[in-house]
Amino acid sequence: MKTQIVFLFIVVIFFVGGKAEAETSDQDHPVSFFTLKTVMEGERRLFVGVGGKIDGVVNPTLPVRAWDVVKITLINDDGLNHHITLPSFFITSEEVSEKGSKTVMTFVPFKTGGYGYFCILEGHRALGMEGLLVVSH
Repeated sequence: MKTQIVFLFIVVIFFVGGKAEAETSDQDHPVSFFTLKTVMEGERRLFVGVGGKIDGVVNPTLPVRAWDVVKITLINDDGLNHHITLPSFFITSEEVSEKGSKTVMTFVPFKTGGYGYFCILEGHRALGMEGLLVVSH
């Protein structure tokens, strides 16, 4: 039983792993792509949308559908260290530490509702680096 759980976990991680608009790779596997860049405005730390409907939007709401594939690209645009996490879906990006560096996280949201995403580095969330992923049917 324990082996089966570990195997299932590995399979989920393998399949769970942009731009700011939903695209469809084929009829059966829709993929929503979003790109966020990091921005520093004075003391504030922010995510800003790049492209599509979220272009230029600070800490944009990311609308997706349950069970569709979601790919979020995070681009470091301010030279500070950053991550992005969605703890409700057990996913955290790799750190982007140099200006121009990027990371992509891919996952499948399996439950509907609104879920916060934010930077996990100390103080960044409190300084404004957080947004909302909204998962619908």
